[in-house]
Amino acid sequence: MNIYEEQKVVALYCLASLGAIGWGTSPHIRCASLLLVPKMLGKEGRLFVMGYALAAIYSGPAANLRSNINEVIASLGCTVELQINNTRSAWRVSTAPLRAVFKGMVGSKDSLNKEIQNVSTSFEEMDEQVKSDAGYSSEDWDKNRESTEMFGTSRVRPYLSTQMVYELRTRLRCIREEYS
Repeated sequence: MNIYEEQKVVALYCLASLGAIGWGTSPHIRCASLLLVPKMLGKEGRLFVMGYALAAIYSGPAANLRSNINEVIASLGCTVELQINNTRSAWRVSTAPLRAVFKGMVGSKDSLNKEIQNVSTSFEEMDEQVKSDAGYSSEDWDKNRESTEMFGTSRVRPYLSTQMVYELRTRLRCIREEYS
């Protein structure tokens, strides 16, 4: 009971004095209280004590256990939610630079295409020079090609790189100008 300690002591003294007055004045109270002891030791008494003990256990340790289980469930739910939030944040932070690069690439697609076209147009003149036969004859080309194959370029690889073709054609033009 939720009462002060002084009130409990007063209630105990009142019950003890009522019992003493009842024992002193009434044979019915004496008989009833003496028959209470064997009754408590019998089947009904044991059921009463067991019910009282179960009620005490349910209101004490069982209620505490139920409260603790509820707190554990809430704690696990909070921990899982924090784990999910932290994982989501870590993923966003770790992929932010990559996402920024991709956004930049997508945003600069038009300018990249323009740059590629500018590079292509600036090399058109160079391509024309490499592909042109101006300044030498095709006979000079065939002779020079045979000499190149003798000095290192194998017949297994008959195709010359663009750089080698440009060098050969430039040399042929220079040779042609020296003799002209």
